[in-house]
Amino acid sequence: MFVLPQMNIPAHQRLERLTAVLHEQGTVQVSAFAAEWGVSEMTVRRDLARLVEQGLVNRVHGGAVVSGGLRFQTRLDHNRKEKRQTIAKLAASIPDEGCVYLDGSTTIYQLIDSIAKKTGLSVATNNVDTFHAITKLPGISAMLIGGVLNEATDNLVGPMARRSIEGLSFAAAYTSAYALDPELGPCEPAAEDAEVKELVARRSRAVYVAVNHHKLGRYASATWQWNAKATTLATDLDPHSEQLNPYRTLVSEIV
Repeated sequence: MFVLPQMNIPAHQRLERLTAVLHEQGTVQVSAFAAEWGVSEMTVRRDLARLVEQGLVNRVHGGAVVSGGLRFQTRLDHNRKEKRQTIAKLAASIPDEGCVYLDGSTTIYQLIDSIAKKTGLSVATNNVDTFHAITKLPGISAMLIGGVLNEATDNLVGPMARRSIEGLSFAAAYTSAYALDPELGPCEPAAEDAEVKELVARRSRAVYVAVNHHKLGRYASATWQWNAKATTLATDLDPHSEQLNPYRTLVSEIV
């Protein structure tokens, strides 16, 4: 069996990285973090136990999630500048009419300000925080995709969510991804979230995926697919950056 070499990474650096990932994503997987850093899963569990003692996270099977009701706001504030840089590239793509989908990520949440300038749109989402924000927009019809709450991601998933999405079609879908691997494609920590995103992508004429550069080259246990010919990737990098070269075959355009 292949064993990753143990990296001599100080505990405080691991804790800082764990905290940053949790603030950005709301969740972290023990196995993924251990593989990324080349440390044992037991080491990661001990690090998470320290964060639990501080009241910063709750342990879940295979990892941890940010604790408390401030989880979404914490993620929203993290890397806000990069998220806005990414989302600014997608503002012009919002259609003037029809139905669009917004996923529950805090990156796509930044798109709500641009949607507010439209009228006559229907906007669907499977995230309660995003839904409440959409309901405040005049001239916009808000739809909440029902389902079972995934407490690690704050998204509604499961059979009810799938049935709701199967009854809709979208002029455009705006989504982020927990990670983007050049070979595996987009990844999520939870299979239920990946399943919803893939179904939305199949029901959409155009798919816009927004990720910041921190997510490039990372992976998680659940993968999903999109139609490359109908998908645009937006990042906070210059679209001509060499860092984006491994991802150009995954999408029709990078902005």
